Parts: sequence; C-alpha cells; structure tokens
Amino acid sequence: MSDATIMRRRRQAPEYVATPDMAAFTIGRIAITALREEGGLSVEILRRHLARVASGQEDAVASRVSPDMALGALRYIETSLQNKVA
Repeated sequence: MSDATIMRRRRQAPEYVATPDMAAFTIGRIAITALREEGGLSVEILRRHLARVASGQEDAVASRVSPDMALGALRYIETSLQNKVA
C-alpha cells in the first residue's frame, strides 16, 4: 500500500486523472522532477514523490502535478503492478 493511501482517508481521484494517458503524463512529470532532485529514478522514488504530492507535502506547482493527479497515478501504478504479478 502506498504512503498516500495510508496518509489520506480513502478517497477516489476523479476518473479522468486515472486514465492511462493521464497517469503516463503525471508519472513523466514526476520522473523529470525526481531526476532533477535526486539524480536517479526507481519505482520507489516515483512512489515517494507521488505520495508527497498526493498528501500535500510537496509543492505541486514545482512538478505541475495536482494531488488528484498524483493519487490517480499511484493507484494506476499499484493496479498495473498487481496485474503483472497475477
């Protein structure tokens, strides 16, 4: 379970932010931010950055990702990884 789902009361992001295209856009924006700030990239780094934005801890303006977009991308990643394992 991601940090964002632990930190926030369970809520649904609007459906449009959970589409594959929007998730890809959001993950790309976060990846660019993470590479700039940390110099590397991994699934855990992506999750950490997305969780901070989703919970309101990180400046969403810097990455141009809203908390709803981050939450939708986190859920998309979790669903995609569960489907790959199953």
